[in-house]
Amino acid sequence: MSRTIFILTGLALIIGIALAQGQKDWKTTCEKQYNDNVAVKNVVLNLLDQVKKSEQTDVVKKDLTDAQYWINLGDEIMNKQKTRMDKGEYNEDVFTQLGYAWRYYVEAGTKLTVALNSLTVKVKKKGS
Repeated sequence: MSRTIFILTGLALIIGIALAQGQKDWKTTCEKQYNDNVAVKNVVLNLLDQVKKSEQTDVVKKDLTDAQYWINLGDEIMNKQKTRMDKGEYNEDVFTQLGYAWRYYVEAGTKLTVALNSLTVKVKKKGS
């Protein structure tokens, strides 16, 4: 009987350590993704400032509106996940949601890059 208790206690300890290690890994993973998202967003906001200072053609206005939509969507997700992380919730769903936010920031950056490129093309056509 004591041998069974010893084995069960050992298994419970091993499972507890494995679960704690898994939670630690999710914490590290989620925090890294969150910080990566902040870095990407900062690049996107820099692009946003450049586009806002540029000539506001119809194409640029559309791309600016699209980019702002994606930034807002990313911000909404980031805020929700930050709240969850502040409460100590680190798991696959938080990580997945942060991945969506990253994707939305990249989409915004793509729209802004297209807007800047359209201005470059227009300037080259005028100078030709």
